[in-house]
Amino acid sequence: MPFSENYEIEAHGEFDFEGEDYRALFEASNATVFQNPQWLALLYAHLVPSLGARPLIITVRKKETGQLCLLLPLLHTSYLGLACVEPADLGAADYNALVYDPACEEELLSDGQISKILVSLMKPCHLVLFRKMQGDSKILAHLLGRITVGDMTSSGHGMPVWAPYEDWRKEVLSSKLRSELRRKHKKLVNLGDVSLKICKEEADIKAIMKVLQDQRRERYADDLFLEESYFDFYSAVALEGKETGLSELAALYVGDDIIGIELGFIHDRCFHFILGGMQGGAYYKMSPGLQLFDYIIGHRVEQGDTRMDFTIGDEEYKASFGAKPTRLRLMARPMTLLGRLALKTYMQGGPVKDFAKRLVAMTKRK
Repeated sequence: MPFSENYEIEAHGEFDFEGEDYRALFEASNATVFQNPQWLALLYAHLVPSLGARPLIITVRKKETGQLCLLLPLLHTSYLGLACVEPADLGAADYNALVYDPACEEELLSDGQISKILVSLMKPCHLVLFRKMQGDSKILAHLLGRITVGDMTSSGHGMPVWAPYEDWRKEVLSSKLRSELRRKHKKLVNLGDVSLKICKEEADIKAIMKVLQDQRRERYADDLFLEESYFDFYSAVALEGKETGLSELAALYVGDDIIGIELGFIHDRCFHFILGGMQGGAYYKMSPGLQLFDYIIGHRVEQGDTRMDFTIGDEEYKASFGAKPTRLRLMARPMTLLGRLALKTYMQGGPVKDFAKRLVAMTKRK
């Protein structure tokens, strides 16, 4: 095996993501909320075992000090017999990223052995596949060596917000949308008191998550959130995340009726819309989803957030709230002839891509 003079590079089947060294690395990094210590700890503990994936967590530490300067949270997965190494995603993450200290970037890029070591730790596999990456990554390109880079069909959707919220609404939302929201809100008020409730008690969170599942069942027959493993995982994130500030579960009420629910994640003063549901029937014509977004954005601005992220998926309503699309990238390295053929098929659209799309279907349904 090639030898690095500067780093200790190891592969692990388990890792303490909530330990002090990873928390420090994450805080220093430019990684996303989907590499948050608590998120990864829960994903590897709950979702990975239930889906039969195999953890592959690669750490890079400085030999002299033991400082953790880079971590790759990965999985061994299989698509129709194709063995892959990819980020810890499983359709639950909207964005994937390396977790590294920017202060170490120049030194990492100058290490000529690190790529050979990392790639050897990923074997055996047919294909190393990083999807849903935000922008280009010099570090990842250096670590993987010979790579294929391409644009994905999906985009992320973020936008700045500011206080006072009414000023933001007037500047960003069209007069037509503001008028529509106001008119339909009056209809809701005629039916009962309209209020946004932030769920903080365990019993409330468990009950609202069940309602959210029911609301999504009516709209999405093949939603991953309907599967027990995913429901249990997101429920754990909602329950434990409210203690640390990672997650917030909100329900929009009209009287005693819950007309909209959103589970969101919070990172670096940005609220991420992750899982949403809304009541149909008589409420459908009153745009409960848009009303819910309006209430949540106003609430999060009051909490001091400066950005909103509607995450992956290209639904039209996102642009109406001022979100701008940012195309996500794919970076991959075939390891075998089968891997090269599979990547070519994936890039052109085919059974491998169709199967992978199912794993991200939930994150496109907001």
